[in-house]
Amino acid sequence: MSDKPLTKIPVHFRKTNPTAHLFQRLQLCRKCGRYSCLWHESCLSCGAEGTRIPVEQAARTVMKRSLQTDLLVLAALGLTAFALAGSFNEMAASLIGAIVLMGARYLLGRRFEPYIYRRTLHRLLLQDGKQIREGLLSDIDDAEQDLKQDDYKSAYEKFREIGYFLRNDPIKVLRLLCLSRFILRSDMDLELSSLLPSRFDKDFILYLHEVGRVRPQLIGRDVLDYCMKYRTIIREMAVGPDVLAAAAGAALRVKEHLPVYYDLIAEQAEHLPKDRLLRLHRLLTERPGQYPELHAKVLETAKRRYPSDAEFAPIL
Repeated sequence: MSDKPLTKIPVHFRKTNPTAHLFQRLQLCRKCGRYSCLWHESCLSCGAEGTRIPVEQAARTVMKRSLQTDLLVLAALGLTAFALAGSFNEMAASLIGAIVLMGARYLLGRRFEPYIYRRTLHRLLLQDGKQIREGLLSDIDDAEQDLKQDDYKSAYEKFREIGYFLRNDPIKVLRLLCLSRFILRSDMDLELSSLLPSRFDKDFILYLHEVGRVRPQLIGRDVLDYCMKYRTIIREMAVGPDVLAAAAGAALRVKEHLPVYYDLIAEQAEHLPKDRLLRLHRLLTERPGQYPELHAKVLETAKRRYPSDAEFAPIL
């Protein structure tokens, strides 16, 4: 991304539905067999409309066809035995045997349906692994077309959905590129941990800076670890001090974080906002004499920045 100021736009993101399992985000075209995790009415591959079904439904269809095939095979065997029978008793036995076997197959299928369904679903996903990947690559091409047309909102929503399956840095970079074009608000369904790159990335820090201002509660332990690891580089960026201060403030939400992120918190103590400084003082008070240098720094900062503040009066 360029260092030039970008024109940011207000947006409302399409809601993403949580699912218990990742495969529940996939749909399959009944006509051409192409998989997709996007929400188009028509298939991106063959263009057919109304042919996309959830993978779970596809697995149930396979299971149903398997049952029908087994029943037809048993019926065919029964009819063959009937045709070859040499007496009335043999004909009756072949028909009764076929009916009994078909009934047993049907009842067993009903009884063990949950197990058979899970096995069928697992087999379907396993054997179609290549097609699923090809479908996701097609979804990426579709999202990139939106990006080329400067439709950053649609592109982001698609890359976000693709990101559930492909959690690599290139997809994260594309999501960050889109997010840099939006005016972020506290009421937005923002993500942070899912965008963590495997190495230092300036664009992630720029996004973290925005998130730290509107949704600091999204800064979790994995993001804190990232800031600790790269804080020397972050400190050199224009937004670095604000990012590190936001990270230190977020670390104070959990008292057990104080010893873990002590270096970060101690570095940023004088830059903490009022509520975080008070929170830090309370945590230090619970550990009398454990962090004397940090305690002294907190008192000095409070005396310098809030000399007449009623909330700090009892400790000054």
